[in-house]
Amino acid sequence: MTCSSRLQPRFLDVKDVGAVMQAESVGRKMVQVLFAGVVAVTLAACSGLSRTDRPAEVEERDGARPRPGGSSAQIAAYTPPAQPRIARPAPKRAVEVLMLRAEDQQRAGDLDAATVSLERALRISPDDAVLWHRLAKVRMAQRRPDLVTQLAAKSNALASPDDRELRSSNWHLIAQAKRSLGDSAGARDAERRAATLK
Repeated sequence: MTCSSRLQPRFLDVKDVGAVMQAESVGRKMVQVLFAGVVAVTLAACSGLSRTDRPAEVEERDGARPRPGGSSAQIAAYTPPAQPRIARPAPKRAVEVLMLRAEDQQRAGDLDAATVSLERALRISPDDAVLWHRLAKVRMAQRRPDLVTQLAAKSNALASPDDRELRSSNWHLIAQAKRSLGDSAGARDAERRAATLK
């Protein structure tokens, strides 16, 4: 055989094609078997972990370790860190300070300053019936009867039903204001209401 005959292409016949396809099929099956073997070995290795390993112990809330074999340990709920404290007076204390200042200003005859102090206190505590009553008294001293009726009525609306003394005092202020405005019938009605609360 010459060199040139060795290098000539050789064509496969039908039998050779079938043999090649059968070899590929066998190769695929071998790969599948090999892959299944690797998966089986991996699963066997994972299942070989020791079942005697205990889970991590959880400390109880008081810091004591849980009893061995006990399952009553609980994990404490998350508690956010405390907010930093801000050094400022509580609103109630601020209201008390402003009320005392208003009393001092009223005694000194500075009714406008007393009004400002009480209005500032009302911005802090707008539902305080006593503040509305005190502002009504200052407005009465300022000879503003039109405002007194509104302020005393507001105080009555916010006052507790059990606070009969405050509500009676408000009705007396309303009666004085109505009389100053020339409304004698309204003044008599307010006096009657005040009397029923005594």
